Amino acid sequence: MRATNVKPIDLAPPAWGYSVGADDAGRPRQFALGPTIGDLSADLPRWLYPALYPTWGDGDAVHRAPLMITHADGRLSTRLVLDDTSDSEDEEGVTRTLHCRDEELPLTVDLVARAHHGLDILEQWVEIRHEESDAITLHDYASLHLSMTVAADAGVIHFGGAGWADEWAWVPERLTTGLKVLESLGGVQPHLQRCPMLLVEPNGPATETAGDTVAFSIAWGGNTRFELDVRPLPGHALRSLRLTAGANGHGAPYRLDPGATFRTPSVLWTWSSHGRGPATDRFHRYTRRHALRDGERTRSIVANNWEATYFDFDTERLVGLIQRAADIGAETFLLDDGWFGSAHPRNDDDAGLGDWTVNTDKLPGGMAPVAQAAVDAGLRFGIWVEPEMVNPRSECFERHPEWIVRDARPPLEYRNQFLLDVLRPDVAAFVDAAVAAAIEAAPDTTYVKWDANRPMTDPGSTTLGVDRQANVWVDQVRATWDRMAAAAATHPEVEMMLCASGGGRVDHGSLRWFHEFWTSDNTDPVDRLAMQWACSHFFPAVAMAAHATTSGDRPLEFALGVALWGRFGFDLDLDALSDADLERCRCASVIARRTRELVQHGRLERLVSPVDRTTAGRQAAVAYVNDDGSRAVVLAYQITAPERDDVTELALRGLRPNTTYELRQLRLDDPTVSDIPGAGPVESRHTGNAPLPWPGRAAFTSTILELTAEEAGA
Repeated sequence: MRATNVKPIDLAPPAWGYSVGADDAGRPRQFALGPTIGDLSADLPRWLYPALYPTWGDGDAVHRAPLMITHADGRLSTRLVLDDTSDSEDEEGVTRTLHCRDEELPLTVDLVARAHHGLDILEQWVEIRHEESDAITLHDYASLHLSMTVAADAGVIHFGGAGWADEWAWVPERLTTGLKVLESLGGVQPHLQRCPMLLVEPNGPATETAGDTVAFSIAWGGNTRFELDVRPLPGHALRSLRLTAGANGHGAPYRLDPGATFRTPSVLWTWSSHGRGPATDRFHRYTRRHALRDGERTRSIVANNWEATYFDFDTERLVGLIQRAADIGAETFLLDDGWFGSAHPRNDDDAGLGDWTVNTDKLPGGMAPVAQAAVDAGLRFGIWVEPEMVNPRSECFERHPEWIVRDARPPLEYRNQFLLDVLRPDVAAFVDAAVAAAIEAAPDTTYVKWDANRPMTDPGSTTLGVDRQANVWVDQVRATWDRMAAAAATHPEVEMMLCASGGGRVDHGSLRWFHEFWTSDNTDPVDRLAMQWACSHFFPAVAMAAHATTSGDRPLEFALGVALWGRFGFDLDLDALSDADLERCRCASVIARRTRELVQHGRLERLVSPVDRTTAGRQAAVAYVNDDGSRAVVLAYQITAPERDDVTELALRGLRPNTTYELRQLRLDDPTVSDIPGAGPVESRHTGNAPLPWPGRAAFTSTILELTAEEAGA
């Protein structure tokens, strides 16, 4: 069989290759994938030309197909041929569309790939349309299907924990023969179970700087699914891997009407031949440029009242916390849950949700005096809202029990609340009004934390016909995104954090209307180091909210140091801290202001892993370097008491070779530290990427080092 109509998808710069097209029968095929692409003109056996986007009933009886349809006439088979290709270019990148159709039925399937300018990131999705006599049912509708050969020691790293407070668990596994499914469920906060990202190491274990790494991210705020089907190749040491990725069709068959278009979620991916580091850098640049609101804007230092007061506060208590927050250097004060509800006051999590009016028993003067106290103290003011949810004990539910997501059975409570059906126009308007009410409760509100604390347990909607109740799994996500987009458009001046019981909605799709996400409700700094390490493979620090707390009963200095690796903030009972600890917080704020341009926008170099190999759970270190390598900040952590086989030298990367750097330690117990980069006494001088002595000498030690090229500091 000869390859015909080969259409390579070129990346700029072409760090790797991916070529697709049609065979001599017109079937869409994948012709090449990897760091290099050879001559595609030779006659090759058919098994070297895997199907680009297999469909159920196209002749492959032993693999799951990424697209499975029941057609209007009852047929289960779909057989695609490639009609044509089209190219377009805009400011984001070059888009290639392979226009496919069924051989017999009026069904079109467009396979779309966008190569983003200068990023080496490929974004792919599928658009399905038909003109059949009645609705068709999409049972599976993956966005991406790839075939590759992998070595015997090929591996995969996924990020699936136990759920709440265990996000971003680092799970490396060898790719063994068989089908491996990595999926999430729950609809609203599915990423508590499994983050929709994946690292594949097709040619054996990779490092930060060496080995092949293929990184994937499903940009979807609902249920997601990866499938990795590994099979032996007869007579070869290598094996075949078929990988599919996209929205999870489990329990979610989608009824698609004639004339309508179904667009699958985007899947972002890249291939690095030089380890995990380049893949990370590409995803960071993509996130800041395309997937994050105001990705290049530096974030402020946030102080949250939650772990200081929980639901128990009044105006006086909040004003005192605001003054303390200003004193230690915070720039934004966030009032969390518990500020609302009249007939059903929000004094715990079982009442008031949905009643977005200020609780005047707690705040007799309303929200304005609290917000004004923040403004008077030089702080921005923020507020918490959970607009998609309602408690049964609320005026909202009492008036509108029909507003919730449910089927015909009595609805199930989860966490004392229900999920609102945003497919209903009246509910959509209510959600918009809820966000506006939270923002307008005080005239100076410029920050919002958008939370979601329950999954979908009773899938169904009164807006959907009896034959398409399962559409809710997809349509609810899209409708929620519409509300998020409306909030961002209506309140462009308001900074927004995305939260869902912690990191339950962390994906490159939902994030586009938010400035950051809450990484996890688990703020134990030891656990956070592992989470932040894993999360950093796909998201830059500017997106990762990190607060110093007392969780885990660790030394405050250690907690502050860990929180400096992210968008820094506090969630502390500031009234209960000693003078010495308050001084440490002030120092941390100064250091955060001094280093945040580098941490939030610099190039990440992961140096010592808290999850991998011999240093797991004992040490960690990262560096952030500016574009020209003239400045860097190093964050090093000794978690346990030093052991014999711990790292004793810290090897650096990303600096200029043969360049002398001024080295300064930014101490959390030094009240004289300045927030001006390059200011203060020089402890020593250092040459380029030469190793440094490991700085930690005791358990729970955080060390912050700043390196400045001498000519840059002059």
